Amino acid sequence: MDADPLRLRQALGNLVDNALRHGSGTVHLTARSREEAVEIEVADEGPGFTPPTAAQAFERFTRGDEARAARGAGLGLAIVRAIAQAHGGSVELVGPTGPGVRLRIPAAGGARTEEAGAAAAPRRAA
Repeated sequence: MDADPLRLRQALGNLVDNALRHGSGTVHLTARSREEAVEIEVADEGPGFTPPTAAQAFERFTRGDEARAARGAGLGLAIVRAIAQAHGGSVELVGPTGPGVRLRIPAAGGARTEEAGAAAAPRRAA
């Protein structure tokens, strides 16, 4: 399957934006290839989702209590899930309630298991 670079950038942008707006501390980006797939994790240093929100994190219009006062409609993670599924992939919380999200997309032609790269982005001032 050929990946749609525009949609994958949109998914990654949604994950980073979500971490910057609703997380805390430094946002960490990690990419690796595993078992014929590419995994991208976006995590911050916050507590993650509350258990009730975590159970519905990828549903449309899901917003945590702290996010209700902020801009947004609660569609970001649902869009990420739709993009992942359209590519034959998946998205999941890292751990039972985050504070990270892992996007997994099948790699064209198979992938070797190795660390592809990691980066940390400092939190921007609000």
